[in-house]
Amino acid sequence: MRRSLELARQHGLVLHSHSDADAVERHFRQDPTIKVLWAHSGFDRPEKVREMLRKYPNLWCDLAFLTSHASNGRVAPGWREAFLEFPDRFMVGTDSFTPERWHYVIEHARWSRQWLADLPRQVAEQIAWRNGERLFAHWPAGTATTR
Repeated sequence: MRRSLELARQHGLVLHSHSDADAVERHFRQDPTIKVLWAHSGFDRPEKVREMLRKYPNLWCDLAFLTSHASNGRVAPGWREAFLEFPDRFMVGTDSFTPERWHYVIEHARWSRQWLADLPRQVAEQIAWRNGERLFAHWPAGTATTR
């Protein structure tokens, strides 16, 4: 893991960490300057996620394969508070790491649009795509996988 963190810093990469809060804290203890995208927001409670975002300014959270933040087109109260406090640090994700999951992408997009509509428009746009665009803006189009 130490070498992965070194490579992320050396090449200006974002570490996509599939881990719990303890591991994310260890990442930042090793190198507080790296950028970390916390996969699935650690499947943690929104209160813990907010605590982590307050503590680590280089931490972003994806919402891939996470369903606790919304139900029936409505954002859950604790998650609403997190999204409103940190509108620039969350992003929608699909977690389509295997072809078997690809057929869920359209359904997931539809579901995401429903709960995003429950947020102020600017916040929804940030979470839907602006945050990802900003976080990964230093890569020219089509080169993200080659750097």
